[in-house]
Amino acid sequence: MPNTGDPRGNRRSKKREQIIRTAEQLFSRFGAKRVTVEEICREANVSKMTFYKYFPNKVELVRTIRDDWEEEGFRRFDEINAMDLPFPEKIDLMTQWKVEFAARVNAEFIRELITTDEALERFKRRYLGNIASAQEKGEIRSDIDPEFLWMVVEKLAELVKEGSWKKVFSEISQYQHQLRTLLWYGLLTREEEER
Repeated sequence: MPNTGDPRGNRRSKKREQIIRTAEQLFSRFGAKRVTVEEICREANVSKMTFYKYFPNKVELVRTIRDDWEEEGFRRFDEINAMDLPFPEKIDLMTQWKVEFAARVNAEFIRELITTDEALERFKRRYLGNIASAQEKGEIRSDIDPEFLWMVVEKLAELVKEGSWKKVFSEISQYQHQLRTLLWYGLLTREEEER
């Protein structure tokens, strides 16, 4: 039976962290749908009883990993955003981090993580807030509606999901570099371009 007690008490458990690390590795290689609880337990060297002590099911484990990665991404994004650098350099660092992250994770697993409505909504709110903040600082053009930008980003994400970017690029990093150039440098104010 799953543990319904205080989840904070379970957050620091070595066994729990072992399950999470093992699942991250397996999901990153094969995607979450292809990996069973039994495989996670075998690779983590824990019993199913131990697994269910910390997670009621695999879906909850996936959510935990997604939330951890999301938190890590936003934390890194905030660190870069707080740096005293011109906006284009910040974008370069953010893109570099994203490419490095994507290189270590199976694309199928990334799709599984970001297709949930709640994850997309959190990302959208954060994205729109960051765009509005950059507009207020004069770092990017204020005459482009952030909601419109979000629509464009969603459509461009479909290229990744369907794999059509492969018709032009051999590496996802090339696609992301071109996308960054198109979106971010096209958004810069003249003052930022001149820096």
